[in-house]
Amino acid sequence: MADLLIRDTNRDELIRDTAEAVAKLLRSENASEAMPMLVDGDEMARLAGISRPTIDRAVRSGLIPSIMVGRARRFRPAAVITALESASRE
Repeated sequence: MADLLIRDTNRDELIRDTAEAVAKLLRSENASEAMPMLVDGDEMARLAGISRPTIDRAVRSGLIPSIMVGRARRFRPAAVITALESASRE
């Protein structure tokens, strides 16, 4: 493997700057994953790999959680998938 020569750069500064850049990227990725994403019924059905009527039946029966935003029903995919997994274990 060839050596990389970087001139006029302090090794410790390069390591520190690289570590800070990596930490910043990781923080931004973790923050975007932590944000609750809401999707509509069609998208929830697509994500779960089931039909829209199945989603609607699961909501009516209380099997999966949903929230109302005005008159529109929305879903948090992680919560729905967790509920479906729990129901399949029973």
